Amino acid sequence: MTTFPAEAYHMKDPDEVRGDLLRLEKTEGGCMALIGKICVFLPSEMAEKLQGLIGRRIGILRLDGYRVKTLE
Repeated sequence: MTTFPAEAYHMKDPDEVRGDLLRLEKTEGGCMALIGKICVFLPSEMAEKLQGLIGRRIGILRLDGYRVKTLE
């Protein structure tokens, strides 16, 4: 059972989402990340990169792929 809303934001080039990574869940065909108040649908390969960042402030930039950075 998921704790995420049914509708998630699908990032487009050149979108960026910033905030605290509160939750992460693998789903069919990808993963869902709750970043601040925004639920974002991401490719499944992002789950590994994000797993160790739960609880931290991050930014995800989609620009010809996905880039993750921690924000302190």
